[in-house]
Amino acid sequence: MVANLYEKISILDSEVKKINSCPLDAVLEPDENGYIARTAEIPLYGVGDTPEEAIEMLKREVESLYDDLQEGEQFTEDWLRIKRFLTECIAG
Repeated sequence: MVANLYEKISILDSEVKKINSCPLDAVLEPDENGYIARTAEIPLYGVGDTPEEAIEMLKREVESLYDDLQEGEQFTEDWLRIKRFLTECIAG
């Protein structure tokens, strides 16, 4: 059995958005088809054949969620909490 790997995500891909004050902790888990990268801070994950691909997919998911949440305020309290967290962490 392979142990879980951990990585800090401090920069996202498009438009070079940086995660300033609170890098996200990514947990990498091997599965039967490759790797899953997930965060404890927000309910997202990325999958890939390699750990690097899984991290890249997770970064895309974080950025997509961040962009989606910037388009309004009509969210549940849980999503508003995640929006506040991401807004505090990400600088465009």
